Amino acid sequence: MISYKNKLYSFIVFLLLILLIGSLSTTFIHLRKNSVYAATQQELASHVVRFHVLAESDSEEDQKLKLLVKTAVLEYMEQPLARASSAEEALEILDRYTDDIIRVASDTLAKQGSTLSVKAGTELVYFPEKTYGDLTFPAGYYTAYRILLGSGGGQNWWCVLYPPLCFIDVTHCIVPEESKEEIKSFLNEEEYALITTNLPDEQNTVEIRFRLLDWLTSNTSSATP
Repeated sequence: MISYKNKLYSFIVFLLLILLIGSLSTTFIHLRKNSVYAATQQELASHVVRFHVLAESDSEEDQKLKLLVKTAVLEYMEQPLARASSAEEALEILDRYTDDIIRVASDTLAKQGSTLSVKAGTELVYFPEKTYGDLTFPAGYYTAYRILLGSGGGQNWWCVLYPPLCFIDVTHCIVPEESKEEIKSFLNEEEYALITTNLPDEQNTVEIRFRLLDWLTSNTSSATP
């Protein structure tokens, strides 16, 4: 009986140690992911230019105008932005073309009988997590070129101007390979994997738990008097 109690005590202590290790492993996994997530966001923020179009309101008409302006501006700027080889160059091009962008947006509105004002420029803006094709950008602050229609109080539309993700195949959600290669050039392997895969965060933890369950099952049977 004493021998059995000693074995049971040792088993309980060992079980508690395993649970502690599992808990620490889970904590480490989350801390590691958060660290990589933050580093990835910072790297992306320093190498990309995002695009933001804000509608006057959430009315059906204003939302329609927002999309028309978005399409017109993207079509107008596709070729000029194709000459950019960095985020800095893209911002310089956008700055040079701002008057033209405002004109294109205003003309698009006028054709629809709208007299809304148009403002455009570069700002530092907070974006929630957003997926473009098979790339998911972490939430955080990014440099964005914004077009404000009227008061800009309605739902907005956004994409990435550089590298050019605004011009993806929307129907099939295909991101141009050259854009992916550009992003790969400034992210390390772990960071790039974070924005291109959706593997379960708990994959390693689940594997540990299954192994622990197998171990418990076998040892509980052997410990029974």
